[in-house]
Amino acid sequence: YFSKLQEEPYRIEILRPDNLIAGTSLTPTTKDENPDDNFSTDTYTVGRYFEVTDHPIMYAKPDTTSFDVQGMKVLLDVYSPTGKFSAQDIKPGIEKMISAQKKFLGDINDTEKYAILLYLSDLQKKDARGFGALEHHTSTTVVLPETMQKAQLDESMKDVVSHEFFHIVTPLSVHSNEIHYFDYNDPKMSQHLWMYEGVTEYFANLFQINQGLISNQDFYDRMSEKIASSMNFDDTVPFTVMSENILTDQYKDSYYNVYQKGALIGMALDIRLRELSDGKIGILDLMKKLSKKYGKDKPFNDEDLIGDIVALTYPEIQSFFDQYVTGETPIPYNEFFAKVGLEEKSSMINTGYFLNGQVPYIDGDPVSGELFFRKGIGFNTFLEKLGVEGGDIIKTVNGTEYTIKNVYGLITSSQSWEEGSDIEIVVDRDGEEITLTAKASQPQVEETSITEMELPADSPKVKLREAWLKN
Repeated sequence: YFSKLQEEPYRIEILRPDNLIAGTSLTPTTKDENPDDNFSTDTYTVGRYFEVTDHPIMYAKPDTTSFDVQGMKVLLDVYSPTGKFSAQDIKPGIEKMISAQKKFLGDINDTEKYAILLYLSDLQKKDARGFGALEHHTSTTVVLPETMQKAQLDESMKDVVSHEFFHIVTPLSVHSNEIHYFDYNDPKMSQHLWMYEGVTEYFANLFQINQGLISNQDFYDRMSEKIASSMNFDDTVPFTVMSENILTDQYKDSYYNVYQKGALIGMALDIRLRELSDGKIGILDLMKKLSKKYGKDKPFNDEDLIGDIVALTYPEIQSFFDQYVTGETPIPYNEFFAKVGLEEKSSMINTGYFLNGQVPYIDGDPVSGELFFRKGIGFNTFLEKLGVEGGDIIKTVNGTEYTIKNVYGLITSSQSWEEGSDIEIVVDRDGEEITLTAKASQPQVEETSITEMELPADSPKVKLREAWLKN
């Protein structure tokens, strides 16, 4: 951007071929169509530089659809390089999900137009490898591999887009000065990633049980997985300290935990609010109050947020933050689950060699193409026996070289490994080539499951659980 001109109006002019159209939540102020040269100019006007970055635009051949949800128009634009998927293929799942989200949010959201831009990457070519999504006030940009099957794509879109859509609550409507005046050249982070990413991730799961899209047990299982994942990080580090320093070398590898323990902080706070209000008030009610107090154009001071939350709720909430968010005390999940008639039980479950359900033990560098074992996560029994360490770069597996290009071949071949057969993985560990060997055996991980206690239907704990999940 132009220095010191961040708060000035901007006009964007884009010269485009006539066979490409813009996918965006922006409305062009002018369209200059010239049939003689097969090009047109789209002009967009925004009030400040932030609005430039807040409105992504995807130009592609027309593949778009739209639908209305409670007064909000949702635009869906899809780029599929081989034409494997179309906007019409994606629409039913997205429409069902957004409708449920709008119903869950109620009057907290007054967005009039929302755009979902889906870019499907061709893994056979040099194409996008950074899969995931990024939120904006009125849109979400999603990048996923085109090789996914329809059911897998629908599930990914449900989880990814639902998370990004809930960002319209925080940080887009409720955020600190650090977010509102974010300086990409000299970034300063807020203390409250527990809210920006954690509460958002929690909502992305809670709304599904609230709106009947998943079962109670599905929701409990998701929270169990987050508890297990969060235990791979230091559970005594104050979340506000980690958040404020997340860009430093000491804490940068902890970012994944904002989606794990951050969501669990949201869950525990939700249960505590329900308990104090006899089921009448939860964390969504809190976010509505904060959104009304602040809003997208009125940032708060980082150090004031917790005091404001206490003032808007109950004095007892101060001790919650003192212990579990700004303090070093791990959240006693069993105590919170007991309040709503739940309990934890542990068991061993089977996994794949390189995947635990949809969670991979390996990742890839999009620049070098190298595959490596992820840092900051627990491994299954086979990888532990093998002696794998987070950060190990995979060179060969049973003599075959593997990179991002043939990673699916590695997953497929591992599924046919015979029990007791010799497995050899050569890795690069801090510049040293190391050979790891082990006998193939069924990989397992310890899983903590959350189950409902056997209680009478009129038990106060059951009533509180119903208010928490279904209110």
